[in-house]
Amino acid sequence: MILSRFKGMVAAYKKAPRILRIASWLSAFYLGYAFLLGLVTPAVVRAIAPEKLTQLLGRQVSIQDVQINPFLLRVRLDNLVISGKSATPLLALTHAETEFNLWQSLFSRAWCVDHLQLDGLQGQVIRAADTKGNIGFNFDDIVARLQTPAAPAAAQPAEDSQLPDFRINALTLSNSNMVFEDNSANTHLSYHDINFSLHNFGTRNTVSSNNEKTLSNQYQLSFHGQDKGTLAADGQLLLQPLQINGQLQLQNITLPPFWGYVQPMLKAQLTDGAVSLKTHYVIAQTPGQPLSYRLDNTFVTVNNVQLTDGSTPVIKLPSLRVGEIALSSQPQQVNIADVTIEGLWLHSRFDKNGLALVPLFVPTATESQPAAASADQASSTPQWLVKLAAFHLKAADINVHEQQLSNGVDWRVYPLTVNTGGIDSQLSTPLSYQIALDVSQNHATDSGGNFSSEGTIDLASKQVSGKLTLSKLLLNQFQPYLTHYLNIELPKGQISSTGDFSADTAGHASYKGDIAVSDLEIKDLQQKRPLLKWQQLAIDSVDFDADKKQLLLGNVTLEKPYAKVTINEDRTTNIGELMVKQTASDTTAAATAQPTVASATAPAKTPAEQPLKITVASINFSNGSAYFADNSLTPNFATGIEQLHGKISSLSSVPGTKATVDIAGKIDRYAPMSLKGEINPLLPQPYLDLDLLFKSVELTTVNPYSGTYAGYYIDKGQLTLALNYQLQDNHLKGNNHVVIDQLQLGKPTDSKLATSLPVTLAIALLQDRHGVIDLGLPVSGDLDNPDFSFGGIILSALTNVITKAVTAPFSFLAGLLGSDEELNLVAFDAGSAKLSPSEQDKLQKLAGALSERPKLTLSIEASVNPQQDSQAMAEHKLQRQLLQQSGLDSLPADFSASRIPASGKLTDALLALYQKQFNADPNAEKANAEKVATDDKGNIDQAKLTTLWHIGLYNQLLNAEVISDADLGNLAQRRSQAVKAFLVDNVAVAPERVFLLDSKTKLNKTEAQAQLNLSAN
Repeated sequence: MILSRFKGMVAAYKKAPRILRIASWLSAFYLGYAFLLGLVTPAVVRAIAPEKLTQLLGRQVSIQDVQINPFLLRVRLDNLVISGKSATPLLALTHAETEFNLWQSLFSRAWCVDHLQLDGLQGQVIRAADTKGNIGFNFDDIVARLQTPAAPAAAQPAEDSQLPDFRINALTLSNSNMVFEDNSANTHLSYHDINFSLHNFGTRNTVSSNNEKTLSNQYQLSFHGQDKGTLAADGQLLLQPLQINGQLQLQNITLPPFWGYVQPMLKAQLTDGAVSLKTHYVIAQTPGQPLSYRLDNTFVTVNNVQLTDGSTPVIKLPSLRVGEIALSSQPQQVNIADVTIEGLWLHSRFDKNGLALVPLFVPTATESQPAAASADQASSTPQWLVKLAAFHLKAADINVHEQQLSNGVDWRVYPLTVNTGGIDSQLSTPLSYQIALDVSQNHATDSGGNFSSEGTIDLASKQVSGKLTLSKLLLNQFQPYLTHYLNIELPKGQISSTGDFSADTAGHASYKGDIAVSDLEIKDLQQKRPLLKWQQLAIDSVDFDADKKQLLLGNVTLEKPYAKVTINEDRTTNIGELMVKQTASDTTAAATAQPTVASATAPAKTPAEQPLKITVASINFSNGSAYFADNSLTPNFATGIEQLHGKISSLSSVPGTKATVDIAGKIDRYAPMSLKGEINPLLPQPYLDLDLLFKSVELTTVNPYSGTYAGYYIDKGQLTLALNYQLQDNHLKGNNHVVIDQLQLGKPTDSKLATSLPVTLAIALLQDRHGVIDLGLPVSGDLDNPDFSFGGIILSALTNVITKAVTAPFSFLAGLLGSDEELNLVAFDAGSAKLSPSEQDKLQKLAGALSERPKLTLSIEASVNPQQDSQAMAEHKLQRQLLQQSGLDSLPADFSASRIPASGKLTDALLALYQKQFNADPNAEKANAEKVATDDKGNIDQAKLTTLWHIGLYNQLLNAEVISDADLGNLAQRRSQAVKAFLVDNVAVAPERVFLLDSKTKLNKTEAQAQLNLSAN
């Protein structure tokens, strides 16, 4: 039955029209095609493909589903997974879909794909070392399995041959993630939301014109990093000829994850930082030409960088901006418009090993390459030209803990600002710069000095020139560096300088400017007192030239200089104790090093260098002073030079030149001194011809020396010295003219150092009839003699003169002549050293007499009345206490104990003083006064009672005051000083004619007066 029906169908088919038969064959083929491609092929792929891929790749491969639409030629694949070496898959794809455009391919004669979509691609790339220490990736085994033996080289296609014509309307990758782990560098990178699209792509597409609505071969790429950083790129990709043109933008890509690749080479650690970039790029290659590339409109920003040494931050960089950058491979050139660094912070240590920051950034040794190969490669590589238009460093903060030269000083340079002009890698043009900084120590609240400079640096010729300004650099900052070498303290002082400089690596250097050192004070650490100081040291012109070996100084001005020299009790000096005594280890080290240096340098004989030529236009002094004290004597000796002023002109180290000296001052306020002549201390053999004059120096001030070495104190006398010294060819020749006026010796001393010469006889013989000793002491000596002593030759000459005097009695002179004794007593009120108008009138007359008799001199000796002066001084002392206790501005003009008011501040002060003095209640004293204030009827006069009470309190306080002989001696001294001051300052008597006798040591307790004695000059 079935066979008969089949035969009937065949017979009917044969009788059917031909077109129907063809249609039936086509329908059967189409149905078979749809069945085979739509049903059979996906099933076969799902069944066979995972196994075959597993065998091919050596990894387990799984595919969840494969679907093919035979009508649209669309293929869909779901959940493709390639397993990794661990539990995490090497590659996983959630969804893939592509559609082949058959009819478009036929009509355009090209391979046309409508779209290719990849969604949910997940990948993991791991780089690690195997058991043998070889570093590789987690897919190296797959690559090895896929490699095939090298086939014979095929004929290279012609350069102008075209690529196969392949077109795709849309290629997209979306919702994808990628993880990269590099265990060898301890790096973990994760990127998510990876999206890529390529539209209207064709292998033979060319550059689209801007008028076309749809641009061809356009791509976009974007993804996010694990640190919320982003990458975005878009542009056009053309293959024939090759050209990639687009925009790239990186936003806040953190840097620490990438530091693992740098960490093996550097000790520093990067703990924070992010980079951003924005650029336009073009990559192109035309047939027969090398690959070219170009970047323009490029800007790079690095923010919040922090580098540490372990856990300690050493560098912080808030902002680094680079832009605009233009890079081109044809020609090989990079143009950078600006590099700006803001807020750089740096902290390091500087010790005997150098700057601790340097080793952190010195690359450690890596696998070395042959030096010759590197050199050949460098010589064959074309040189790039890099141009930087400007560089800016703003508000940098540099902190250095210095402990190489000190025990530890924290220095801070802030703010540091640097600006430069343009520079290129060929160093074709000099670099202009401006730099400004403040330097201080970290504990300081204010700036320790400012430095600024601007100029040019020629890196090609290694030269620098410009202007510099150093302003108010505090010298006390350098105290830690002095302590190891000098026993001085530098509490004050600052240095400033402004000038032009130039220098190069060949040793040429010059500087022209000015220098000022102001408010300098140097103290010795022993006494904690000023050793040297001045208000201002200014040099208006400094010209240093290393080539000419000359230093030319203009006018040197020294305002208010002060120096102090003291001799201690053990006869050492404060100058000799300035150097710190070196320890035994230092001395041993120096002694050990010395022979080595000597032996190393002995064979080499260098020619004598030309000495530095030094010229000083002038050295000017004003308001200077000096202090000298000898504490080895008993009593101690001290004197000073005041009002020191003068000038040294035309000082130079040029042979044959001489500087003129003109300096003057006063010793102990009244005695003038002067120094005049010519000197040249800068020559190898110094030259001098000087006249030194000391006039009318009070000899009572040198009592410590006369008592120690002469065996007598001096009661009276003045000294005038006229000294002339000439030094030439290291031979000293001197002429000393000594005039001692009205010398009177005091009581002898028991000094063991006193001379054995008969001093009293010598003075008696040497004084003329006017009481003047006039001596000429020529001296000479050789400075090359090791036994030479300046003081020794003068003492030897003086001893010879005295010896001749005491051995020639016929040459002695008579004593002092007497004169009228009128106006010889100056009376003083009890307890006072103030001259009354009547006594001033008496002295005025005395001054007139002295002016008529110029050869007369006046000596003053004051005395006291112990009872009257003591009572008056006690009352003055008590009244001062009442005034201070009461807080009043002054006491009443008619003040007395009986006039103290019944109440008020003065009364309160009296009661308080009484209670403080006797530790008793002053009201208890009222009982003693009540009897006197009570009349016959028994009535008490309260006013009288109060007055008597106050008088009693006042008298008891007065009797409690103690006036010592020292107080009386001071009063006598003030009285004699008051007389001299009036005569010298008010009536213009020459100070050298008025002498003060010792009124304090030998206290005269006769009357409250000053006794004036006249002497002939």
